[in-house]
Amino acid sequence: MAKKIIVHAGFHKTGTTAIQSSFFAATSELEKAGITYPHVGGKAHHKAVYSLMGKTWGWEDRGGVPSTDEKWRQFLKKIKKAKSTALISSEFLCELTEEQIIRFKKDLGNSEISIYFTLRPLLKIIPSAYQQHLKIGIKSSYEKWLHSILDEPGISTITPSFWVRHMHAEVLAKWVKHFGADNVTLIVVDEATPEFIYDQFNAILGLPQGFLTPQIDQDSNRSLTLDEIVLLNTINKKFSKKRSWHDYETFIRNGSIKYLTNKVSPPLDAARLLTPQWAVDIAEKVSDQNVRKIKELGIKIIGDIDSFTSAKIPIGENPEITMIPVELAAKALVAMDLRVVEKLPTRYVAKILWKMVKRDIRKGKWK
Repeated sequence: MAKKIIVHAGFHKTGTTAIQSSFFAATSELEKAGITYPHVGGKAHHKAVYSLMGKTWGWEDRGGVPSTDEKWRQFLKKIKKAKSTALISSEFLCELTEEQIIRFKKDLGNSEISIYFTLRPLLKIIPSAYQQHLKIGIKSSYEKWLHSILDEPGISTITPSFWVRHMHAEVLAKWVKHFGADNVTLIVVDEATPEFIYDQFNAILGLPQGFLTPQIDQDSNRSLTLDEIVLLNTINKKFSKKRSWHDYETFIRNGSIKYLTNKVSPPLDAARLLTPQWAVDIAEKVSDQNVRKIKELGIKIIGDIDSFTSAKIPIGENPEITMIPVELAAKALVAMDLRVVEKLPTRYVAKILWKMVKRDIRKGKWK
């Protein structure tokens, strides 16, 4: 097992995709520096963490992919082979239950383990989180979704994972309980200084400044414009209940929408998502409570967490949009050719068809 393990455990929507892209791009150079960043089917370690959690990727009732602990065991083998330091990064680690954290610690053995979280204001996370949930098929308007998470903070009827991820003080407290306050650090992301997070991880890993840098790649994961949000929400509502997660992931999530966010630059004057004042007021109150509790944990905080009180997002009521630009629709349709059709080998199609047949057999449709 690696003598030292650095764990980047979250939080969601805090620049995790960007820093993970830099880890992935520097894999070979990291190895030369004595740091192992295992590859397990992606730029981050989400699949291994899903395996640890036994969580289903996608819609459980319509073709989602259930996890066994196989990928987690394979991942551990890679960690054990690390000569000096191992680096683990997945924001899904912040969703681990206390029992799963205990197993996580046990499975990593007697290594010296340091846990790092990245965080930005809850107020800024909320509109980003809504867009991310849209990309897995929710059909709710922004306003309805806001009521579902803010009418009773801590409970979410539409996206139950939201507060599992974003009661930040409670998440940190669980990790402090099992790893100790001295081994848990919170990095407050400075959006005005994009290089800040890279500088911090360079320092954490003992690397020279400029070693880890932003990557210009396909996974930009930019925010959606209001027109794009309306388009995706409408697609979700029209997407037939008879179609599976495999279809949605292939043609929508990794097809038209991913193409738009990764390849298409929106107009500078494009309308953006607005958050109503009542939601801002509640989010600020919850954020203040979390900040106070985080300070009481005694963990090291890098950056200015008090700046959360001055966080701002566009406020207002979103106009009703019944039409979107023809150009936007055309670009989404182009993605079906460039990003999907060319990447559907016969073997993949056969695999999906066989899964559909097995599903129908289980449901008694083939008798």
